[in-house]
Amino acid sequence: MQASTENSQTITSSFLGLQSYTEAQAGRFFGRDAETDALTSLVELNTLTIVFGRSGTGKTSLLNAGVFPKLRKSFCLPFRIRLEFNDNSPDLVTQIKKVLKEEIDKYGFKVDSYPTTETLWEYFHKEPLWKTVTPIIVFDQFEEIFTLAKSNPRFASIELPVFWEELSNLIENNIPEKLKEKFLNQKEKIEFNYKKQKAKIVFSFREEYLPEFETIAAKIPSLKYSRFRLLPMNGNQAYEVITKTWKENINPSEAKHIVSYFTNEPGFDDYSLLTVEPSLLSQVCAYIDKERIESGGGKVSAELLNKYPKETILRSIYNEAVTSANNSLHIDQKPGAARNLVKEFVEEKLITSEGYRIKYNLGVNDELLKPGIAVLTAKYFIREDDNAVELTHDVLAPIIKIDREKRRKEIERIAYRKKVIKRALIWVIPLLLIAGGVFAIFSYKSRQAQLALEKFEYAMKFKKDSLLQEFLGTHPQGEKVIINANGKESTVYVKDKASLDSLKKQIEGLIKDTLAKHLRIDSLLSEIEKLKLEKQLLQDSLSKKTADIKILIRDTTLLRETIQIDKVIISNKTRDYNDLKKKYDDLKLAYDSLFSKYKDLLKKEETIRKDIADSIRHVQYPPSPCPNIDTKNSLQLAIYYTKNEKYHPGVTPEKINIYLIPYNESNTAIIKKAKTYDYYNFNEPELQKAKDSKVGMYCNGTYYFSNVTPGRYLVKVCTLYGSYKEIRVEKGNERVVIDAVPPIR
Repeated sequence: MQASTENSQTITSSFLGLQSYTEAQAGRFFGRDAETDALTSLVELNTLTIVFGRSGTGKTSLLNAGVFPKLRKSFCLPFRIRLEFNDNSPDLVTQIKKVLKEEIDKYGFKVDSYPTTETLWEYFHKEPLWKTVTPIIVFDQFEEIFTLAKSNPRFASIELPVFWEELSNLIENNIPEKLKEKFLNQKEKIEFNYKKQKAKIVFSFREEYLPEFETIAAKIPSLKYSRFRLLPMNGNQAYEVITKTWKENINPSEAKHIVSYFTNEPGFDDYSLLTVEPSLLSQVCAYIDKERIESGGGKVSAELLNKYPKETILRSIYNEAVTSANNSLHIDQKPGAARNLVKEFVEEKLITSEGYRIKYNLGVNDELLKPGIAVLTAKYFIREDDNAVELTHDVLAPIIKIDREKRRKEIERIAYRKKVIKRALIWVIPLLLIAGGVFAIFSYKSRQAQLALEKFEYAMKFKKDSLLQEFLGTHPQGEKVIINANGKESTVYVKDKASLDSLKKQIEGLIKDTLAKHLRIDSLLSEIEKLKLEKQLLQDSLSKKTADIKILIRDTTLLRETIQIDKVIISNKTRDYNDLKKKYDDLKLAYDSLFSKYKDLLKKEETIRKDIADSIRHVQYPPSPCPNIDTKNSLQLAIYYTKNEKYHPGVTPEKINIYLIPYNESNTAIIKKAKTYDYYNFNEPELQKAKDSKVGMYCNGTYYFSNVTPGRYLVKVCTLYGSYKEIRVEKGNERVVIDAVPPIR
């Protein structure tokens, strides 16, 4: 266990979560090859390119890790700029110039000057560096020019007009007004070709701000031409990201299982139709990778995915986001009664009753929630479009719906409990009063009965003595008398002691029987009152149950209606899906056909290219047409170009000067200077001074160098960009073929 813990401390995740990829992380950026190639081509072919897409689609990562490295290989220098709009920020044009200087120094370019007080147009035209290197100014998150800038009076009224004028001149290659007289009337010597475009511009912003850019198209007509919309990934691209990032640490089955997280339709396996938000993909994979590393750093196994299923991961990510958003609110809540107001907002405003995403227009009542909404926007859970917001991920909707139903049921339970308590209070208080009254009455009656019983006992005792005296007074001594007590007859003799005692007992028995009957009657009356009370309670309970049954019947009816509506919606969605699937199948067939033709053309192009190179490489020209050249004993050099004519416009091969300079101590400085990509300034006098330097003699497509000894040489081709190559000569009369296009760096 200890070993695995130590191992996990040394492993770092390859997924960045919500962070954007940098240019240094280009080797870890996968899934966007087609988009990278398409956008790079647009930037290379156009002066201005606008890149737009929804929030969270990965525009910054595509530029940093995808496009910038490819542009550098084509002699381009990208400058990524995110403008600041704080009160203490420099003016917008100064911010651009500051980034230009920092990047030039960072990559070690030698320049005659840095941008200072001159216009951007003038700087890019006069600086020699931009003759061979194309500057590309990339404005990232440029929608802030319409939000933060316009909300600040300083930028809105003063700096934006100047900024747009500078960019307009740069993009459309318009001479700035203050320089027109100087450049057009040629009153001063102009040391550069100001008619040729120098810099390229890229605007990257959220797609909901595209209409805002249409408003400035009159100033910058180029806005209409080169546009690139970045869409979310599809399932195939997500699969590529997962498999190429984890490499041997994941199997195809587990990778497909993770891709299935991004659909709410079970069994959906047509990945080309699946939409995956890159921001959520990165968060999900970062979560899984964290658990993988903490469990020992092994593979992403089926066991690990079963331990952390889709619902667990998505709920964890979602709960963390809404908790952070709620914590950003400036609202005091009572301890123990705190509510997650942002979560409630999402549940009630951003999904329908069926659980589908919906747009919501923010109002005055939502002002307190805006800090939380901003947090969710930064975490790519909410997308803002002007004053409307919506969820960015469909896969979160079921989780949000479950939470909403759970919260609503809890609210209903609490409300029902309060209602029951209130209803109970309405009935119990009167019942308590009635019960209290009944108890008081019963107590009073019981006391009265007790007093009556005592009086009765006293009266019976007195009556017993009185009856006995009366009996003795009316019957002579020794008289025989028959007494009927309790249904039994007995004979007594008056004034006989035993008979009198027996008589007394019989009279006392009669008194006890009478008392017992009185008590039994009181007990029966009490039981009757209790039964009446229980009957009333049963009637109240029956009434409540009847009301509950009516509510249940109503809810059942509503549920049936909802189910019928859902069935209609599902039927419509299924029909729409089938229509889209058919269209997709048709487009897929057409695409496959075109792609097959495209591959055939690529193969033909490659074959032709190889044939041309081979023909140049192997053709040997007879010596007879080359007078004064010892073709057999000279080094033969053939050149060709892999790219188009832009590398040698108007220059025929026989007009090119090619120098062969040997590597030695005397030539070190000259060779170092020759390793540049100048436009047309080759400094040939300096090349001619090199010790044992030779100039190629042209004949029939080949350059010849006589008396070449074996060793290491620099070939300097004096054409566009001043290409150079290093070669090693083995015999002195072999044939060498080189590509004269400047090396890619």
